[in-house]
Amino acid sequence: MSMVLSLGRSLPLPLLGALTVGWMVAAPSQAQPFQAGDLDGDGRLTVQDLNLLGSYLRGERGLTDDQIRAADVNQDGRITEADWQVLQQRIQVATNARTGQVQLDSAYSGQVVDRLTGQPLAGVEVAIPGAGISVRTDAQGRFRLPGAVPAEEILVARLENYLPYSQSTGSGQASGDQPLQVQLERWDPNTTFVLEANVIRLGDNQYSPESAAAGQFLAPAKGVELTRSFTLQHMPPRPPILRIGSLIGLDTAEAYRAGQSRIPSADMSPMQVILNGVEVAQIRLGGDNLRIPLPLNHLRLGLNTVTLRTGKTVVQPSMVSRSPQGRISIPLLGGSLQISVPVGSSAGGRSGGAWVDYDDVQLANVTIEIPN
Repeated sequence: MSMVLSLGRSLPLPLLGALTVGWMVAAPSQAQPFQAGDLDGDGRLTVQDLNLLGSYLRGERGLTDDQIRAADVNQDGRITEADWQVLQQRIQVATNARTGQVQLDSAYSGQVVDRLTGQPLAGVEVAIPGAGISVRTDAQGRFRLPGAVPAEEILVARLENYLPYSQSTGSGQASGDQPLQVQLERWDPNTTFVLEANVIRLGDNQYSPESAAAGQFLAPAKGVELTRSFTLQHMPPRPPILRIGSLIGLDTAEAYRAGQSRIPSADMSPMQVILNGVEVAQIRLGGDNLRIPLPLNHLRLGLNTVTLRTGKTVVQPSMVSRSPQGRISIPLLGGSLQISVPVGSSAGGRSGGAWVDYDDVQLANVTIEIPN
């Protein structure tokens, strides 16, 4: 008498055990602690175990009682196709753990590749500095962040000989539920100056909880402006491009209308772009990969200086109230901004009786692209 079990069909374990009598049996190679799915008893979950289970479900071979117990992978008292599927998943996980391969199955996993060749890049640092998160890509360029991607943060990727990469997590692909795809560009020092490769915070450390990206301002501000220099050996034929990888936190009126700021009364002036002491552009909205042409008539051979200065708003004395403890309350920025200033002090942001409040922002990866 012959008996064939089709894939997906299930029988109770005692009956399946009885059916092994008189069949060819694959015995475990050596005694190992019991592990569900380890049909060959070698202490590992491998393709051999999957093949044994598949052959059994197809009625092509029998199993010993110990193997039947191991074949009930999901421990539901039956052996079915579901056990085969669970075992396949566990083998894949075990294989990935041995090879260092990462599964791309969520918005906080992804792959880093060379933008030109499409080849995966290993050893890339992928980080969200504001959240204290940092991982590196595996041999296939894959990475997984330890948890969900926090909103209103800047994700960066860095690898030697490549331009630094950044992406704000509140927009675009980083806000979806698909794995991230990061493309790094090779760095040519003859055509691109890297002015700043880190995440930098600017401002005066005074902001409302309703301010754009306020919850991510963990590190103190490094002042209200960022100044960097680069040297031109010859004048380019076209305007160089100042590129800001990511910029978040602007509280301009335009940022509020675009949904970047949550303050209806937002009225910060735009961020200034200053080249060799002359304002050449203004930035009113945050975002990724901001590109700003630098006018040729304000460039010079040799040393050039670029300054990014955060915006500000001026609060008149009639709008400011002070408590006996020296707490200054300003009814803007969502109506919740309070600043501690010593009683009688004229320091801080006061200027001619008015209060000057500077916009608190974060930016990353500032470069200058020189056209050929």
